[in-house]
Amino acid sequence: MQNKRFSIRKRPNESIAIFDVNTGQTLGYLANISMGGLMLIGSISTAPGSLFQLQMPLSTPIDDTNSIEFGVESLWCLRAKDTCSYWTGLQIIDISDSASDTIAALISGWQ
Repeated sequence: MQNKRFSIRKRPNESIAIFDVNTGQTLGYLANISMGGLMLIGSISTAPGSLFQLQMPLSTPIDDTNSIEFGVESLWCLRAKDTCSYWTGLQIIDISDSASDTIAALISGWQ
């Protein structure tokens, strides 16, 4: 199968909860991220096409930034086998230049 991604996804070195800004609810935990999208694992199922404004808190500030906010669209959501969890693929559709720079700095040190 050919990889159609434009940028390589990186897995976090720590557990990072991702929050829905509008509800304050944890949407899931970061499984991987690239400059164009991310995958979460969590207990919430999302319908493809759903839009979210997300916040990703940083355990260590980057350039005085404690969290990153960005808008995403759910592309797919699959139930994880034999669990009550869901894998969710999200495309970043709205992000500031500074938030994008912070993501780049954050993932530069990840495997």
